[in-house]
Amino acid sequence: MSLTTKLVLKALETGIVPERLTRAWIRRLCRQAIERAALGEVEARHAVFRQLHKELKMGAALRLPCSEEPQGAELEQDFFELFLGKRLSIGCCYFPTGAEVLDEAEDTMLWMSADRARIRDGMHILEIGCGWGAMTLWLARQYPQAHITAVIDSTKRSIHLQKQLNEHDIKNVRVVAAEFEDLKYNEEFDRVICLERFDLLSATPDWEARVEKWLKPDGKLFIQQQVHTDLGYYQDSVGLADFPGNAIVNQRLVMSAELLLMFQENLHVEDYWKISGEQYRMTAEHWLERYYDNRLDILPLLEKVYGKKMAWTWYQRWRLYLIATAEQAAFNRGQDWIVAQYLFARR
Repeated sequence: MSLTTKLVLKALETGIVPERLTRAWIRRLCRQAIERAALGEVEARHAVFRQLHKELKMGAALRLPCSEEPQGAELEQDFFELFLGKRLSIGCCYFPTGAEVLDEAEDTMLWMSADRARIRDGMHILEIGCGWGAMTLWLARQYPQAHITAVIDSTKRSIHLQKQLNEHDIKNVRVVAAEFEDLKYNEEFDRVICLERFDLLSATPDWEARVEKWLKPDGKLFIQQQVHTDLGYYQDSVGLADFPGNAIVNQRLVMSAELLLMFQENLHVEDYWKISGEQYRMTAEHWLERYYDNRLDILPLLEKVYGKKMAWTWYQRWRLYLIATAEQAAFNRGQDWIVAQYLFARR
């Protein structure tokens, strides 16, 4: 990290820099990243693409640990309730007209994803990396005869989801707190879904073969992931190793939209969609608006986890994460950093 970048990042974390200057700095970093990732010629870009594919086949970490995060620190759901929508979806929402409120956009995206995954009532469904349970709870209510296994990589979030199930007397969901690599299933599923947590799969070299074994003969895998339209790159190689917001989600590498199409050894891509980054921009801007509105309630929750001394810094880090998510998704009218959806079927 250059001295300039270090000083700017420290200044941003104080909260004294006007938001318009913060956004301008983030747009500058995005523009710089595109120029560096393009590499000037197609052969160089394709060489990076091949290297990323090789890494992913061997088991690549898409994310790095957040070095600023204290060990064992994990925020409760009441923090996320103050800026996410009512379903606590931590991924992209969908605004068909742009006039929808956040809760409506959450439901639209869940409905659209389920429709594209061709989910029907009565199916056996495995969701990997279900966060706070947005899709799991939505599926359980929409398809009461379905049998859903929800895998969460956090004990705290798994307890929260189980409480939600008990409170609403939902009986068709089984909650499992585990990492993907530790899962062992003899049963077969009609659908396996993974929404914006491909990092959980990618760290296991044989993820494609493992999922294929869990699918019924006509079963399908549905993946949703934030990607770049054309370019795959390592964050540190394009000047984004210290991107504002990395204290919250620290990407190691970003996939191009076509990279997952290379994984068709055990499965094959049956359908494929791209969603404009404008949808993620609107999602993040709605989150940010609620974050500002509830700042007086948010700060005490940050104090409980990070201590009084660091609460303001973490308030700013979360604010920067939301701004950076919005600005990166909005770059070039939402045509660069997008959301891609993939429907795989067994060969």
